[in-house]
Amino acid sequence: MSNVCPVKADQDRKARAAAILTSSFGLIDPTATARGSGSVAPRLPELTGARGVLLDNTKGNAGPLLRHVGTMLEEHYGVRPFGMARKLVYSRPADPSLLDDLASQYEFVVTGVGACGSCTSGCVRDAVALETRGIPTVAIHTSVFMNSAIAHAKAFGRPDLQFVEVEHPIAAISDDELRQRAAKIVDSVAAALVGEAA
Repeated sequence: MSNVCPVKADQDRKARAAAILTSSFGLIDPTATARGSGSVAPRLPELTGARGVLLDNTKGNAGPLLRHVGTMLEEHYGVRPFGMARKLVYSRPADPSLLDDLASQYEFVVTGVGACGSCTSGCVRDAVALETRGIPTVAIHTSVFMNSAIAHAKAFGRPDLQFVEVEHPIAAISDDELRQRAAKIVDSVAAALVGEAA
């Protein structure tokens, strides 16, 4: 007769499975206790003349929305013309070498768009990684996935990450609609970069 408690054995099995999922596949449990801590990078003193980059996570219409936001930041806030970067897979974190390059060349990053479960997770992970590198980062998420973004940020020990909410969905709308949505959020993006409540 085994002396192993069935409940304890089941808990151990679940803990091992969770460890494999998090270490091998990069998955997280957003309800878990924060596994890290830190604060966001210092915000910019001003946007005029600042050099930023748009990090497109390749989600449908993310690139066009980001370009509209970038153009409006240039026109209304005097940032320098934006660079554009893309990661390969929206559901995974960006390659660390890409983030290293962005951190060495730019003063801030605007990334997105979190518009589903996996791309929201990837977007938050990118923002955490960039902030850890000392780069102020704003991640754009659609309204339906803001709660998920906030939960992921807490799970990574970064509850003060800067998120901006855009109306859901973005994938199947026209360029004119994307421009209108960008106009609604550009002031919030600017405020998050300089540390003001939007």
